[in-house]
Amino acid sequence: MSVIPVHDLMIKDLQHAEFDIIPLNGVGERNYDGIIPHRHNFYELFFFTAGGGIHEVDFNDHKIKANSLHFVSPTQVHKLKAEDSKGFVLCFTSDLMYPFQGKNKGFTGNFPFYDFNANLPYLQITPALFAELYQTVNIINDIFYSEHPYKIEIIRSYLYIILLKVKHFFLEHRQDDENKTHNHDARINDFKNLIDKHYSGHLNVQQYSEKLNLSPNYLNALCKKETGKTAIQLIHERILLEARRLLYSTNLSVKEISFSLEFEDVAYFNRFFKKNMAVTPLEYRQQFQNS
Repeated sequence: MSVIPVHDLMIKDLQHAEFDIIPLNGVGERNYDGIIPHRHNFYELFFFTAGGGIHEVDFNDHKIKANSLHFVSPTQVHKLKAEDSKGFVLCFTSDLMYPFQGKNKGFTGNFPFYDFNANLPYLQITPALFAELYQTVNIINDIFYSEHPYKIEIIRSYLYIILLKVKHFFLEHRQDDENKTHNHDARINDFKNLIDKHYSGHLNVQQYSEKLNLSPNYLNALCKKETGKTAIQLIHERILLEARRLLYSTNLSVKEISFSLEFEDVAYFNRFFKKNMAVTPLEYRQQFQNS
């Protein structure tokens, strides 16, 4: 592939362009097709009723098991190698959930299991909770194909209920006890969102801090407190993540990748990558080709 395909949420009925529900291992056009590495401009929530196969998300393989939920955020690169798995995929934009996002937190701030910088992209939940959530998924599926005049509003509400129940399970069962009780500063989410928008522009800490109406020193201290990393480390991590995605999922040359990420020249990109990854971009790509 010369570029990573980006899938849009395209529904024939434009009224529902913010949401879709697709069966796994279904039939015809409605079957989810994810065998080629790709990314989305929307969120995905996978419900696996039957396991089998691998879900590859940002270079990492995750075994698909029954009663599991998998999460994919916009920009993440993933592919599904799961001929035997069954279930549904809920596809939705953050705009769909805007009424429930809360003040200043944003979507990932309210639902941290979608923060691909911090968490594994799956949850293995109890059979009882899965059955409860899956019953709601089936209700959503029925409503989606109905002619109800308020179906998108109803779907939004049911999806919110699902996300809240998943959030409760996530917060109760994740291993990091310190983070479980810590009330994270919403400005960190704002900073991450800004990095996601501007990483290829190579803005410095001063420029980001101005956008957040903070001093550079305060932003750096906030990052250290909330993530254990400096502001510049978070900026560099996002650039590296995109570089790794392109090296892994495309056949673009190192020079082309350097250009797409707006580096001054390929030599600088090579130095930047090796300094942070301990290997050159070409050596990094060859690791996957030889595995």
